[in-house]
Amino acid sequence: MTTLAPTPATAPRGAVAPGPRGVPLLGNLPQWKSDTAQFLLRAQRDHGEVARLRLGPYTVHLVTAPDAVGRVLKENSGNYTRGVLYEQFRIVMGDGLLTTDGDYWKAHRRAVQPVFLRKAVAAIGPNVVRATREMLDDWEVRARRGEPVDLVTETLRLTLVTLSRSLFGYDIRPAAPVMKDIVDNVIEVMFKHGSVGEMLPSWLPTRRNRLIARDRRIFTRLVTEIRDRHAATGEGPLMELMEAATDPVTGARWTDDEIRDEMLTIYLAGHETTAVALLWTLVSLARHPSVGEELDEELARVLGGAEPAAEDVERLPYTSQVVDESLRMYPPIWIYPRDAVADDELGGFHIPGGSSVLLSPLVSHRNPRYWDNPEAFDPHRFDPEQVRERPRMTYFPFGAGARMCIGNFMALLELRMITAMIHQRFRLKLVPGDFLRYGDTSISLRPLTKVLALPEPREAGARA
Repeated sequence: MTTLAPTPATAPRGAVAPGPRGVPLLGNLPQWKSDTAQFLLRAQRDHGEVARLRLGPYTVHLVTAPDAVGRVLKENSGNYTRGVLYEQFRIVMGDGLLTTDGDYWKAHRRAVQPVFLRKAVAAIGPNVVRATREMLDDWEVRARRGEPVDLVTETLRLTLVTLSRSLFGYDIRPAAPVMKDIVDNVIEVMFKHGSVGEMLPSWLPTRRNRLIARDRRIFTRLVTEIRDRHAATGEGPLMELMEAATDPVTGARWTDDEIRDEMLTIYLAGHETTAVALLWTLVSLARHPSVGEELDEELARVLGGAEPAAEDVERLPYTSQVVDESLRMYPPIWIYPRDAVADDELGGFHIPGGSSVLLSPLVSHRNPRYWDNPEAFDPHRFDPEQVRERPRMTYFPFGAGARMCIGNFMALLELRMITAMIHQRFRLKLVPGDFLRYGDTSISLRPLTKVLALPEPREAGARA
């Protein structure tokens, strides 16, 4: 096991945290821009679980000590705001659950929460099965032709269709290519790359600003179509909640802009992250045949070749552990930035008010203090006895506290059911390529290129 720097708990109270050496003026910015993920992993390895980074004029602390992560996300969360990065998100996504704080956020979260509760989520089961079956039937045709599938495109489409049918009662398949373009553009413009155009006012007709405006117009038209369909059919439980939602102070109904911004947030955040998690689960199964064999045994024993229903998931513990281990190694949202409002102390180190804190599931989930051989894919890490032995906040793929991902129960149900269905019908053989890389400037761990795989149908008898 790798030896880390002294634990933060042994440091003098209020001490300045250690960190990597930088260069004059820029500090650690060149290392950050060169390979952000590897830079942060090295910072934890070399400097411990609270590491001080200098990114140009900004002081940032990478925090992976479990107690300190819990303090930021739960015990003292009021001192840690969403910060300037989320202001950047607001330019694209408007005022949705992802970008707002305070009473506005609380009211909107309370309004949509009912459809995301654990008991309510089970209702999406038939839509998960239907959409996955449609995809796998297409894979059967392509397999006979010897054609590979792009797992990036396939998983994005699958989770988009499932979410849209389940929450909005709308079959978005005809608009799926358009939505993919919007998602790609949103991911591109939400993160600053240091270009001049990013520094110019939003009202100037730069390429970036035109792209943002165009995508918002396209999505606004789609929202109108979805709302018109809901008015005619009454389908879509989340659409129903939003149409009936009111401001708790004024009693006024949500405006068209409020509904549009929440729909954009839920569509983009809801399906992109689940798709990325599913993709890495499938890649991990393809790369670890022994894990697939153990999964075979459970699926055959519990399902006997039948498609899973939502209520079957609790009887598939190893399937759940496969998904959990994928989320450990490849958390779809891999970095959470926060700004400290006032001075605080994390792990015995001083955190100045006005500085920033970075929480990274990717880095925390690979901390060898809590994860033995962290680069290995091993679902048995999530055997119940091992889970009980680890401190809380060593694992937080959906965040924690009041801002924990509202869709975590839905995502986990989808991931477990879809993984089971795909594995029952196909073995995926990855086409060699340099795809196991992801963009450091993106909040999502989506691979940078296509991920091609040949779907090899299983014999009917092997499914049972």
